[in-house]
Amino acid sequence: MNLQIEKTLQEIKKGEKKLTIWWDIDGTLCSTDGKDYDNAEPDEAMITLLNSLYDHGHTIYIVTARGASSGINWKAITKQQLQKWGVKYHKLIMGYSKDLFVDDVCLRPEEFLNEVEI
Repeated sequence: MNLQIEKTLQEIKKGEKKLTIWWDIDGTLCSTDGKDYDNAEPDEAMITLLNSLYDHGHTIYIVTARGASSGINWKAITKQQLQKWGVKYHKLIMGYSKDLFVDDVCLRPEEFLNEVEI
């Protein structure tokens, strides 16, 4: 595990730092069979953890790629699901599509540069 991620996890455990946490929905907060979002099943343990982090003052952004490739607007259904499941969050970001996130913490640019040859 990346040393920065380990440090951040320790800070969360100790309550030393308030974070902005970007949290995916499908495969993270719920299980979804393909793109059958209507029948997604919540992951109670993950939702409990997310809500605890919210209650401890962390900022929670829910992000999802729902609709990013299809153009279908899943916002109303997604908001209903989050409310039904009792998910606490500050902002919902729809159509967020990513295959890999390169930044200066999770996957540092130089690590990516050294690992990928095109």
